[in-house]
Amino acid sequence: MAIRLARQSGNDYVPELEAVTVDEFSTLFENPPRATAFRTNEIIANKFRFLAAVHSAEVFYIFARLDPYEQAELMQRQNRAPTTLSAGAGAGNGAASGQGVGQTTATRPRRAAPK
Repeated sequence: MAIRLARQSGNDYVPELEAVTVDEFSTLFENPPRATAFRTNEIIANKFRFLAAVHSAEVFYIFARLDPYEQAELMQRQNRAPTTLSAGAGAGNGAASGQGVGQTTATRPRRAAPK
């Protein structure tokens, strides 16, 4: 699996891989999911990406652990609630473009000084 990932991406970076049986799901997940529902590249518990099931003497489920940047991006997308503008609201409604209501930024835009 590691070699296949490296070939597909053309990158020698390979994520941390976990191969577990259904009986071992509790070592990875607080609330173990149902194995029959997994789809390839599905994100599970915001920590793992399901890669494949390998049939050997037992069925092993292979997961790639998400790196901290992927986890943070995923959580940020989930926390971002879609905002809708009312019919009379336009660009001058006071909210920054692409910024949800109530979200703040670390920096604020500079004002242009009058000349």
